[in-house]
Amino acid sequence: MQTARNPAKKQDRPPHRGTSVRIERSFYESAMKTAKAECRTISGQVEYWARIGKASLDNPDLPVEFIQQILVARERMETEPFLPEDTSSADVP
Repeated sequence: MQTARNPAKKQDRPPHRGTSVRIERSFYESAMKTAKAECRTISGQVEYWARIGKASLDNPDLPVEFIQQILVARERMETEPFLPEDTSSADVP
């Protein structure tokens, strides 16, 4: 039972979702600037760069710009699913 004097035990709390990683200060500052311009969090920006880097290494024959477009399209599909227009109510002669 959780009360003011008896807080939830550590095992009752949800697991920590993030992981700390040490990076160079200049990389962090670059991520911070780019994240602000791209409307992302700093960790989101670093994750984005990591996904592009991993995909680039996995597909060295593809241009980086093409990989970026694919990743953006995937994100868009997850957040904005394609919904075809309803044509059943259209006037058909």
